Amino acid sequence: MKTVAPANELEARAVEALTAVLGQVSVIKLKEIRHESARRGRAAELVAHVDVFGHSHLLACEVKPYASPRHLRAALRQLHEEAAQCAGGATPVLIAPYLSPEAQEMCKESKAGFIDLEGNARLSLGEVFIVKRSVPCRTANSASAGHIERPSPNVTANPVHELPAEPAQPALVA
Repeated sequence: MKTVAPANELEARAVEALTAVLGQVSVIKLKEIRHESARRGRAAELVAHVDVFGHSHLLACEVKPYASPRHLRAALRQLHEEAAQCAGGATPVLIAPYLSPEAQEMCKESKAGFIDLEGNARLSLGEVFIVKRSVPCRTANSASAGHIERPSPNVTANPVHELPAEPAQPALVA
């Protein structure tokens, strides 16, 4: 796979997330991820070339540092326009640090794929459809403040109850 160096840390993380999501499906072969410069009239920020069952697909990806629902409609409209400029058409994909359930729904309604850096993704590549959901680790206050709360490493989201190695008394079986 050929990758052109991203411009900043967020784009580098976006490339990693895109590569990870595509890499989870064995029939998807990632050929190249190209960074487009921030020139006027560009087709997209990142363009990924993939093969699915031998069919070529383009992903026109836009990386946004914030994707609040109130700003998302305009961003999705622009993303669709940029995807249409790609030769042969492209699948529009929005990549952001976090996409709320409402923002994810807006992407679905506009037929745009999405990947967030929290582990959520939804992509449609012809014969392959990818949906990935993560356990939410944000609170309403942290979402509005623009930062992410992570659970403490000593606390698990789904506690596991350990059983004693040997029962204190043998169980009676009737």
